[in-house]
Amino acid sequence: MKQSSNPSPAHTQGLADSAIDAAWAVLPPDADLDASRLLPIVVGAHPRSEAADRPLGNRLVAAIRQWQRHAITEEADRLIPMVMTDLWFLNDQELLLQPAIAIGEPGTNAASAYYGTRLPKAYVVDGSLQVFADLEFLEPSVTLWGVDASATRTALDWFISRHLGNFLESVHA
Repeated sequence: MKQSSNPSPAHTQGLADSAIDAAWAVLPPDADLDASRLLPIVVGAHPRSEAADRPLGNRLVAAIRQWQRHAITEEADRLIPMVMTDLWFLNDQELLLQPAIAIGEPGTNAASAYYGTRLPKAYVVDGSLQVFADLEFLEPSVTLWGVDASATRTALDWFISRHLGNFLESVHA
């Protein structure tokens, strides 16, 4: 990786920039982010969502990239998974045309509320968690949430282990 020839500002001395460098190596900050190439992973624009759901979104992005590395040889043929807020997603007509996965309960994620009324229930544990998806992925979107962060994580784990591959095959076809 290319090292910067500029010294770090005094206020950043001793801070590791490896996480930034790693993120930018995967998706450079100046990359072309054409909406038709994005795979939105949507979390709420709410402090609770940032604390509980964004880390799950980042985990999902990692699982998607791992699947893509094994299943799609040409990088140009891969959608770009990106965690974004419901506010950005729901207010961009081009993004709404993309397949998407919304994480978090409808009270903090408007995209979950949007998809929760449009998609069939795929997996429900009464009083605990819900996953909404057309498992044939003719409608290539998913939303999932639980009563708390742990239950939402369980819903995400269920989706990743049982259906993520089929979802990704359908949206990359």
